[in-house]
Amino acid sequence: MAQSTLDGPTAARSTVKARKRVWPTLEAYLYLAPTLIGLLIFVFIPIFTSFQLSLNRIAPFGNQTRFVGLDNYVTLLTSADYWDTVRITFLFVLGTVPTGIALAVALAILLSYPVGRMAWFYRALIFVPVIISSAVTGVLFRWLYHPVVGYLSYWMVQLGIFENMQQAPNWLGSKEWALVAVIIATAWRQLGFNVIIALAGVQNIDESFYDAAKVDGAGILQRIRHITLPLLSPTLFFLLVINVIYSFQAFGEINILTQGGPGRATTTMVYSIFETAFVGTPQRGLASAQAYILAVMVISMSFINFATASRRVHYQ
Repeated sequence: MAQSTLDGPTAARSTVKARKRVWPTLEAYLYLAPTLIGLLIFVFIPIFTSFQLSLNRIAPFGNQTRFVGLDNYVTLLTSADYWDTVRITFLFVLGTVPTGIALAVALAILLSYPVGRMAWFYRALIFVPVIISSAVTGVLFRWLYHPVVGYLSYWMVQLGIFENMQQAPNWLGSKEWALVAVIIATAWRQLGFNVIIALAGVQNIDESFYDAAKVDGAGILQRIRHITLPLLSPTLFFLLVINVIYSFQAFGEINILTQGGPGRATTTMVYSIFETAFVGTPQRGLASAQAYILAVMVISMSFINFATASRRVHYQ
């Protein structure tokens, strides 16, 4: 009886302790529930559905499907046109990423120096392209690239680069210049974000490093080369990864400016997915396979960046 009497309070205390341990965990999951449900509906279910579609051939009009296994992937990987879109995508990434990061670092270094009371205005002005939609960016640059009234060609003539407007490039109608035109528009839209991140990294560098370099007689270019850039490497590494991912997924500027032309000169992998799924005769299974190949490429590029560039990152 005595043992039974003692077991009652002990069991009650154990139950209370168990409830105290379970409730914080349950409460945490309740707070996470809206996000988890959103991820399930808008991320995980579409990922699974897209993979399922990539293994099937779907009738263009209707819901009839036929399981074909990996045939969609084989069709893509043996298509010369698809490999051409891969080549254009890599050229696009190589054009936007280094250009955008180099300009961002240069502007960030300039903005880190005292520029008077208007510093906030210059920073806000540079950040403006980020809050502009890709559609607005496309319309703006279509006007700038116009072969007759475009300001870009006009100023190139005024600067003596070309003798007249007829000699200026046909930015959007020429296979040689269309990809360059899209690269410029995309790099401009991403520039504000890159500058803000780079500026935060520059301002985080301890001034004592610069003071010591000045005492040793180092000039401004030497200070940038031997102090700013090495200590900015974590920020540059972050920008590299983010910009590569963004460039692989760029769509709006291409759709508004060139629609993949002329002659598929600007048809990147993302735009090819759009064309396959929604333009002409829809092939949703083939488009889903293209999306998965693109996802594998983006993930692979991220791992390559981490494996190579991270070795040169210097943390304070």
